[in-house]
Amino acid sequence: MSPWTQIWLIARREFAERGRSKPFVVTMAILTVAILAIGPVSNLVLQDRDEPIAVGLVGFEPSGIEDELIAQGALLGIEIDVVRFPPGDPYPPYLDQGVADAVLVDGSEIVFHDDVSSSLAALIQRSVDLTVKRSALDEMGLSQGEIAAVQAPVLVTVSTVKPSGDPQDDAKQVAAFLGAMVLYVSIIMFGQFVAMGTVEEKQNRVVEVVLSRVRPWQVLVGKVAGIGLLGLAQLVVFAGAGFVTMQFVDLPGLDIGAIGIPIIANVFFWFILGYAFYAFLYAAVGSTVSRMEDLQGAIMLPIALILPGYFLSLAAAENPDRAIVVIGSMIPMWAPFVMPVRLATGGVAPWEIAVAIVGTALGAVGLVWIGSRVYRGALLRIGGKVKLKDAWRAASE
Repeated sequence: MSPWTQIWLIARREFAERGRSKPFVVTMAILTVAILAIGPVSNLVLQDRDEPIAVGLVGFEPSGIEDELIAQGALLGIEIDVVRFPPGDPYPPYLDQGVADAVLVDGSEIVFHDDVSSSLAALIQRSVDLTVKRSALDEMGLSQGEIAAVQAPVLVTVSTVKPSGDPQDDAKQVAAFLGAMVLYVSIIMFGQFVAMGTVEEKQNRVVEVVLSRVRPWQVLVGKVAGIGLLGLAQLVVFAGAGFVTMQFVDLPGLDIGAIGIPIIANVFFWFILGYAFYAFLYAAVGSTVSRMEDLQGAIMLPIALILPGYFLSLAAAENPDRAIVVIGSMIPMWAPFVMPVRLATGGVAPWEIAVAIVGTALGAVGLVWIGSRVYRGALLRIGGKVKLKDAWRAASE
């Protein structure tokens, strides 16, 4: 049997074993349901946010106040509902019950339930001001045209030094940031699967039987490949769930349709590079322990290397051109998390992309060699924790 056939058999076994394990199935189901729920939940939140604002009127009303409140709300894109309460009826209960968001008392006092909304208070204040002044000007004998001219707002243009962003760019950046989060979770999850599989085989002595038929590097490559294929399958499911849930989202100023194949392909590409970079490191540190109880301490090394990349991806979402973000996107251990977010902005120089890809690929190759040697030196050493330097030396014996 050829070496690559043996690797394929090991990879297929790892894919099946991990794919039907209870932790993986439960986690997969929970995350998929959570992704599917994002769209409908966002829609419900947005619908609640678009509900009309109720303004109550009690006692004396300035002439035309209802029409003015509605008109001022329309200028701000807010729907105003005017509610009149019976004379002498106490109004606080209406605020307690949410019947009104604010109450205008006798045209001179604005009452809120607890927190004051400065924007709503300003809207009611302006409406009262305009209606009172309109009545005063009318008593002075001015025509409606003259009153309108006096009260007409002075137009002030608003502009920005930098052109506003394209809704498609915003959507792409959001998708890339979410993709970076998925990469962070997936690489840690499947890297730990590699480490756990290594420890399990050492603990139950299965590895001794396996190594009687195949070489250590074949076991390692097969294990990494099989679990990596499972990771890709999970990403396919998540991408499908994400596509479905996005159909329910209607975010103002965000073009969901811009999230297409290139963004998804970008996430898959960097998962392959990032997983290849870290999987062999997880396998190496996993091979240095023989009990699951000792594994958490061993895998702190790859996690410590991954965490800065995740934090840099958060910074990249805010400002992709910061010096530390640009540098971090080209460092092999962090590029899989940061570069996808920067690429979504379209402002990345081709040479920066090349440095990130080549550096990560070369780093992955280097870790294959280093990880394989540590893996080979520590795999058959049962008992306490094996130091990395001792495993390295044992591989040459």
